[in-house]
Amino acid sequence: MVRMFFATPLALCFALLLFYLLALMTSSGNQLAQEKQLNPSLDFLMVRQETKVELRKRQLPPEPEELVEQQQPEIPQVLPQNSAKISTTLPSVKVPDINMGVEVALSPTLHSLSMPTPAPTPVPTPAPTMTMDTNPTVLSRVPPRYPQRALRRRQQGRVVVEFTVTEAGSVKSGSVIVVESTPPGVFDKVVLRAIQRWRFKVRMINGQPVPFKARQELEFKLEK
Repeated sequence: MVRMFFATPLALCFALLLFYLLALMTSSGNQLAQEKQLNPSLDFLMVRQETKVELRKRQLPPEPEELVEQQQPEIPQVLPQNSAKISTTLPSVKVPDINMGVEVALSPTLHSLSMPTPAPTPVPTPAPTMTMDTNPTVLSRVPPRYPQRALRRRQQGRVVVEFTVTEAGSVKSGSVIVVESTPPGVFDKVVLRAIQRWRFKVRMINGQPVPFKARQELEFKLEK
């Protein structure tokens, strides 16, 4: 109760103070608005006066008078005078016949001339035919590898190939062909790959190395 007794007058005083402040603020705001209305605002704008540009008219020169075509003086035509006729008759001169006693021999006919006989063209000697050697002398050989698929299946067989041996004793590239294969296609690839690296004894004819064809048989057997 004592607190209420002291708090109520304080609250009333505080409320009156707030109302007084609000009234003071509104009155000061009205005064400022009236002062603004009384003091008019003057805005000065500076206008720049543009000077007039004087345009000078340029007088064109007078057009030249048309040139009067000068008349060419007429040239008097001179008539040719009749020239005097001059007779130019030459006197006739007799030329005596002179016999010089010179005889000209005619050239002989083409049939009487001896034509040179052409030299006989040499007949090219035919190249020696390559013979087949079924048992060539092998200097170095690379054994073919046994195919893994045929090894697992325990397959055996043989392959017969023909090829060309060059003058150096090597096998000519691309000349190896399979003549016979048993079973077909099982051992062909390994034989073709191995034969390309074989070397053979060179064949000599008249002291010159010559190429020749050869045949070779390779067998594939498994040890029991």
